[in-house]
Amino acid sequence: MRQFYIVFFEMAVVLFLGFILTRKKVISDTGRRTLTDLLLKAVLPFTIISSSQYAYSDGMMRSIVAVAAGAMLYYLISLITLRLIVWKTKSADSEKRVLVTTSVFANTGFVGMPIMYSLFGDGGLLLAAIYNLIYNLFFYTYGVHLLSRRKPSVREYLNPVSVASVLAVILFMIPWRAPSFVVNAVDLVGGMTFPLSMIIMGSTLSTINIKNLFTDKRSYVVSFLRLILFPVLMAGAIILVKRFVPVAANTALTLILMTALPSGTMNVIYSEMFDCAPKFCARTVTLTLVFMVVTMPVIITLGLVFFFIG
Repeated sequence: MRQFYIVFFEMAVVLFLGFILTRKKVISDTGRRTLTDLLLKAVLPFTIISSSQYAYSDGMMRSIVAVAAGAMLYYLISLITLRLIVWKTKSADSEKRVLVTTSVFANTGFVGMPIMYSLFGDGGLLLAAIYNLIYNLFFYTYGVHLLSRRKPSVREYLNPVSVASVLAVILFMIPWRAPSFVVNAVDLVGGMTFPLSMIIMGSTLSTINIKNLFTDKRSYVVSFLRLILFPVLMAGAIILVKRFVPVAANTALTLILMTALPSGTMNVIYSEMFDCAPKFCARTVTLTLVFMVVTMPVIITLGLVFFFIG
């Protein structure tokens, strides 16, 4: 348990560094975009591939399958349910679409995988990469369709993180392991994942307008769904399943933690690209990011309690 709070203290320190560097204009808007590209197109893929060198075991293979199945069910159930509920509200059509995507699609790659790596090492990152692979499957198909009102492109799905995730599973399943000097070189790059992602998050937080951030009631609804209700329901579902079949601790914690993340930044990128309530989307994503600092340690603690006493 102590490790969780150590990681979140480290996260707060590096977040604050990113915040200060941006306020002091050391990091500009262009610089932040460059750092984001560096993280998503190079550093994070290296880290994911590094996780494939985790020692093979049948238990880990079962956890990979279980995480994939759990994530698949989460996206299917949450998308269908929210689509039915939200479309009965009186909000504008574009805002309904953003309400669904920001509630369902979390920041699994940019925030989730670095946190999982910091908490659980290569094994945690490998499971997070599997969850993120399922996220990509749903976001770059149905999510993009909702925000753009057009057919999704296969090319969008084949991004560096997705390709690295598939490659990591293949490398994990085969008996060959890379020599130590290769692993060390990959780890050297991958070691930048957590600090770089936290600096970018802190930089993003420094640019928000605090007055406008807390004024939209719908953003609070999304924050409640995204950060509290969905992970609690996931924990409840795991407890129920655990009564009939064994559920490994790493599987349970991965599913709970990855479901408790703030709304994904890809929501903002695509809402801006297709003019689908971009300001509402940006406010909502940022608010969930702010609240995550409080809710994430609580959800993880509850997840541990639910798992071991459920």
